[in-house]
Amino acid sequence: MQPAAETGALLERARADLDHPDASPQQLKAALAQVVPAAEELLAHVAALSGQLAEARTCPVTGLPTRSAWTARAQEILAASPATFLLIDLDAFKPVNDRFGHAAGDAVLAAVGARLAQWSKAHGAVAGRLGGDEFAVAVPEAPGLPEGLARLHTLLTAPIGHHGLSLAVGASIGTSRTDGLTLSAALTEADAAMYRAKGRGRRGRRPARVVPLRTVSRVIRPRPHRKAA
Repeated sequence: MQPAAETGALLERARADLDHPDASPQQLKAALAQVVPAAEELLAHVAALSGQLAEARTCPVTGLPTRSAWTARAQEILAASPATFLLIDLDAFKPVNDRFGHAAGDAVLAAVGARLAQWSKAHGAVAGRLGGDEFAVAVPEAPGLPEGLARLHTLLTAPIGHHGLSLAVGASIGTSRTDGLTLSAALTEADAAMYRAKGRGRRGRRPARVVPLRTVSRVIRPRPHRKAA
């Protein structure tokens, strides 16, 4: 692509020719012949930059907005009406990565992203991946949210098929209603609630096992150890 200064000078010359009252048809045609390729090149460059910007704002694994993109959209929801913010952290995700590799971990993240997007669309919400196995959702105030959260937890913890395996992770969800809070303060409250949920969910429990799909139709979760009396 030509340097911006050269393109700008070319367009200025063409504009002057087109504005000249005594310009002949040949001169106008020559001016347009200069303008059209330059304009096409500029439009192609803008389209490429727009595509790159969209990619930068979208997580390639989950298809969800990245942290910065989600924050911008969450601020819009917050400005429009009271809202509830969710922070979600996956439980027992690291063992999936450690035992079956990053491809299996990415499969779990992709499934979680798709399920979050599905749930968010139904509730007029916006979900994003903050990083690692942590996600956030901004939900405009609406009736029936507690029941919706229960469905979301069930959705996120359902088994995920990957190369003959049934992978499952837990999901600790912390919530915070804005009630005049800033986005930062609401997320801080949701983060604290999420860690309280994580503590309750893990107390006395092991991570879920992973078993071949061909042998069972559901994930088997072992009972906790009992110490001998």
